[in-house]
Amino acid sequence: MKRFLLVIAPFLAAACSQPSATVSGCVENGANAKITLIRQGAVTQFLLDTLRADAHGCFRYKIKQPGKQFAPAFVSVSIDSSARASLLVKENEHIVINAKKGDYNYTVEGSEESALLQSLNRHLLESSHRFDSLMALVNAEQARVGNAKIPDKWNRELGGIYVKQYRQAVQFIIKNIKSLACVAALNQSLPNGLPVFSRNEDAVYFKMAYDTLKVYYPSSEYIAALRDEYEYRFRQMDLLAKVETASEAGFIDMKLPDMSAQTVALSSLKGNVILLYFWVSTDKSQLMYNNELKALYEKYHPQGLAIYQVAFDTDKTLWAKAIAGQELPWINVCDGLGASSPVLRTYNVTKFPSAFLINKAGDIVAANLSNQEMEKEIIKAIR
Repeated sequence: MKRFLLVIAPFLAAACSQPSATVSGCVENGANAKITLIRQGAVTQFLLDTLRADAHGCFRYKIKQPGKQFAPAFVSVSIDSSARASLLVKENEHIVINAKKGDYNYTVEGSEESALLQSLNRHLLESSHRFDSLMALVNAEQARVGNAKIPDKWNRELGGIYVKQYRQAVQFIIKNIKSLACVAALNQSLPNGLPVFSRNEDAVYFKMAYDTLKVYYPSSEYIAALRDEYEYRFRQMDLLAKVETASEAGFIDMKLPDMSAQTVALSSLKGNVILLYFWVSTDKSQLMYNNELKALYEKYHPQGLAIYQVAFDTDKTLWAKAIAGQELPWINVCDGLGASSPVLRTYNVTKFPSAFLINKAGDIVAANLSNQEMEKEIIKAIR
């Protein structure tokens, strides 16, 4: 599964006329505590600033953004790199935090969205504590008996914690669908990196949040990330559906034009061990990979290896020249659509080169092969 993270991006110092918001607070027993503010974005993460609380444990920070509008942002405030408050900051807000050093409990005033986010995170923290406590028992029992298998009773309890957290998150999203806090809900994880919304079918919640929030925050990076996530998951579901309804060949067939404009079907190679290879001919490093493919082809073609190489180029003339220049002896096809080719979605190709190996029975036995892994898998399939 393809996973979506909240990350940090900088606010640049600007003139007084720039839109802003203020975060202040007091930390009990926090005299001279180190306060770290982080803005959590959708792609990258950067430090906002680090400052020291005064002798009373109090601090104040003004967040500014370039431009005429203040984009709502997720900001975390950590105290001596331990206790942390999560905020959802909007323009002109004066947010006040009261916390205790070393304690994750805090109060927040001056921001309804931040209060909502606090409530959401409180439920997650409770679930995480229960999950961690149970996993400690599991690990101790496994060490005692020397068995890695988790007892059924504890498996059910762990599953119950996950299901309860999932249901709470779904209810939160439905109830607060107009709030950006939904973005945080959709990206919750339990300990061990277990995403709460881990199934491809959860794409419906990402899309539901996107369809509503894009009306209020059309330029938000968080909303764009929701769209990317639900589109990715829908592609995954589409691929799985095609695999389940595939023909007797066991793989999803395709029919694409070769250099002579003759349509060649992948299924025409059925009965061979097929290396289905996706690439872009204009990338010089991928041209070098073809030399390795030629060595494999010459070695194993007599034993039944066939290659069906699909190029995602838009200039078919350059593609044809590359094929002719390297004298590639196997089937080469290209529809000339580049990144718009439906084949990309059919096989969920996200990087180049990518390779799938299909055995003589027509089953995909290996996917996303590196060039180093190919020969080992080809030998296994030929036997």
